[in-house]
Amino acid sequence: MALPEPGTFAVHGGTTYPVASAAAETVTLRVPRDAGPLPGQVEGGTRRDGDLWAKVRKVDLERYFSRRVTVQWQGEEVGLGRVDGDAAEIHASSPVVADRLGLEGDQYNGFRATVPVDELSVVDVREEEIDV
Repeated sequence: MALPEPGTFAVHGGTTYPVASAAAETVTLRVPRDAGPLPGQVEGGTRRDGDLWAKVRKVDLERYFSRRVTVQWQGEEVGLGRVDGDAAEIHASSPVVADRLGLEGDQYNGFRATVPVDELSVVDVREEEIDV
């Protein structure tokens, strides 16, 4: 099952990119290695992992939004974090749920675990527009 990626995203030139950071007038997008410079790019470079980054003006974005994904794992509804291949990070804030599921962490920083993607089912995907 393909899980929807949670995070902050921007649509530029018809393509959706993860947002690495944002400033008052610009956003820095994570760009795949083969993308090349984006139209209207203010700055750009290469990240440590070899992927590219591109800073673009917010006014040039077609859409700017955040996405939260809730999944079900072992009978509990938890938040979805990073997905890497066949493994996904899940998180919860309840100590009772964390104890039952064996999640690591604390009440201040949250509880987390990495679990197989095929053990998850999507419960809810919520997207919220961000004003530019």
